[in-house]
Amino acid sequence: MRLPREMVDKLAALVLARLKEKDLVELKAGEAKVLDRIKAVITEDMLAEEKLDREVEDMISAHGGNSGSIDHRKMFNMVKQKLARERGIVL
Repeated sequence: MRLPREMVDKLAALVLARLKEKDLVELKAGEAKVLDRIKAVITEDMLAEEKLDREVEDMISAHGGNSGSIDHRKMFNMVKQKLARERGIVL
């Protein structure tokens, strides 16, 4: 699921605020630079999941995706979980 940029900004700010609040990080760079990096990581993760979703859809389509024996969504989730596990992607 793609998040709007405003949501990514808010999420990144919340993550940084919580890390600082609990003294879990010591910033060695400016806060703006750290915040930009958090946003980049979130965005990269979302793009990786979107790529995985497209790949799963392509695989299902290539193998007769609309067979009546199993629900498409269920098949999609099973294949996606398996590929994510094999590739070390955390969903």
